[in-house]
Amino acid sequence: MNDTTTNGFHYLIEGFKLLRQPGLKRFVIIPLIINSILFIGFFLIARHFFTTFNHWLANYLPSWLQWLGSLLWITFFIGFVLIFIYTFVAITNLISAPFNNFLAEKVEFYLTGKTFVQKTWLENIKDIPRILMRQLSLIGYYLPRALVLLIFFFVPVIQLAAALLWFLFNAWFMTLQYLDYPTDNHPISLDRVHTWLWQNRLLSLSFGTGVLIITMIPVLNFFIVPAAVAGATKMWIENR
Repeated sequence: MNDTTTNGFHYLIEGFKLLRQPGLKRFVIIPLIINSILFIGFFLIARHFFTTFNHWLANYLPSWLQWLGSLLWITFFIGFVLIFIYTFVAITNLISAPFNNFLAEKVEFYLTGKTFVQKTWLENIKDIPRILMRQLSLIGYYLPRALVLLIFFFVPVIQLAAALLWFLFNAWFMTLQYLDYPTDNHPISLDRVHTWLWQNRLLSLSFGTGVLIITMIPVLNFFIVPAAVAGATKMWIENR
């Protein structure tokens, strides 16, 4: 598919629709439970940090710098929310990775009718360490780049574009994260996945942007992980 395609958000919506299809609902339950528990925990942590930051602004910011309060709050809010989203998604995906791979496999079978080589339960269990290592390699890809972008928030002039760069990078990474499940099932190396992302960069960015936006919407965010897995699987099948 050519680079002008920007309907990645459409594939995310299709992912939500796929979750309702007969034969797929039962594969969503475990990722959904993990997602819900972690989101509640992260929400409580986020509330604590926002309360603490408000207290700091009110009590420790010098009076002659009060005019900076709004700018500091906006910068803190954008940075914290995106860090919150990535941390939440990363931990959720790490824990539910084996189930997400299985969901991607079932979605692909539903869409194409082509089945994978059947594995025994023992073979599936033995494959879990490899799946987790691939997830850890994604985290290893993300962290150093995220650190550089976070430093930009403290660099004069560049900090004006830091929030936008941070958002775009996280949108890019969200697509990489969820595209990993259907590609890993074949298996396809992360290098090839990176190449596909670059060849379809607008499609990739629009899909990842949709994931970031919906992660911030109450109720819908409980379903974002399985929906993104299903949507990324369909996107990969139709554009590979």
